[in-house]
Amino acid sequence: MAEVTISATVGAPGATNRADDVRVVQRLLQNVWPPIATPLLVTGVPNAQTVDAIREFQSRFMRHPDGRVEPDGRTLMHLNDGFASNYIGCNPHNRVIIDRDIIEAQKWLDIVNRRLANPGDLDARQKLGNIFHLEAGTSVFARLQHNFLRLRQSLDEKLTFKCEKETGLRAAWVSDDHNDPMIHLAINYFGNKAEVRIAKVIHERSHTVLDIRHSGMPPISEYTFGVAPDDLNKLTLEQAIRNSYCYEWLVTALQPTYNADKARQF
Repeated sequence: MAEVTISATVGAPGATNRADDVRVVQRLLQNVWPPIATPLLVTGVPNAQTVDAIREFQSRFMRHPDGRVEPDGRTLMHLNDGFASNYIGCNPHNRVIIDRDIIEAQKWLDIVNRRLANPGDLDARQKLGNIFHLEAGTSVFARLQHNFLRLRQSLDEKLTFKCEKETGLRAAWVSDDHNDPMIHLAINYFGNKAEVRIAKVIHERSHTVLDIRHSGMPPISEYTFGVAPDDLNKLTLEQAIRNSYCYEWLVTALQPTYNADKARQF
């Protein structure tokens, strides 16, 4: 679905508040989840209830809600697509990056789940075989589908990110305590390309949601240079099912912009 746009700022005094834009924002506010508590009608009038509703929604992801929805701003982005829940030690610029990465990760997983559900998608079936060593229509395939659906659902849940004051080999990680869902982000996370960051979010979330690590790999596991995500790997089926890299690789390989030759250059 295309994202809804507005032509000018809506909300608190000083905003342009064109009637058509106000109606768009009011409709979006009516559809957010979880629902906002402020009663709101679609009137096209930027009344106090509309500003209160904007601030209530913004309080989910902003420390100081301003009651305004900008045409290219963060609030409209969240009204369209979603938001992250909690941030620890993250500056406003980093919070925007995190939010966009989560939204894109949701979209990436939506693509994967659609493609896995399509028995005629031969490209997806080949990549599935190379990465997970299984065929569609089996009980293990049903298990894998469930895992990807659960992974997608988990990005709609309460998420917590902690921005660390360090750089290192791991740009993102989670605790070895499987009951701690917090995702830690190093300084160098934010220097990566968007597609790398999105894949890392999905990878780290899979650790907690699916209770898996890097089965079949040495303790320190990173991409192998000169190998594409969908190249045939040496893991067994059961190792692949319990390896977060395999989920990251399949999600990456099933995106419309994926290019295996380009991936092998890194």
